[in-house]
Amino acid sequence: MEVISNVKELKENITILENYLTSSEGEIREYASSRIKNGTCFVAYLSQGMMKFAPSRFIGYKNNSFTKHENNYGKDGRITNPAISKTLRVKLPVFNTELEEQYKKYCIFLGFSPRKSGSFGVTRKYWNLP
Repeated sequence: MEVISNVKELKENITILENYLTSSEGEIREYASSRIKNGTCFVAYLSQGMMKFAPSRFIGYKNNSFTKHENNYGKDGRITNPAISKTLRVKLPVFNTELEEQYKKYCIFLGFSPRKSGSFGVTRKYWNLP
């Protein structure tokens, strides 16, 4: 799959993810929540007065969807993270204590307990969406 190349594409994927999180279809809602629960690198953004978080492996692929993501057997943060960094004009996502606390609050808001770390025990890292 092709990676994003601009902020518009990034925001479109965030909108898709948010729509999944509020879907009346439980399977779609659960799928979106699990991407957030199991993620490692996130774009942090302010929406409706709260910080929200979108996982890089989902939002980093152009025009992504539930079906495309499930059928993308080569999905990898080592592919999407550089695309997001280039799009946001920052070198890498970084650990941020304040964003980590906001991430944990967001998980509870979504109805699940945050994991102690990202996938494979890796420290979660963040980009800020301006």
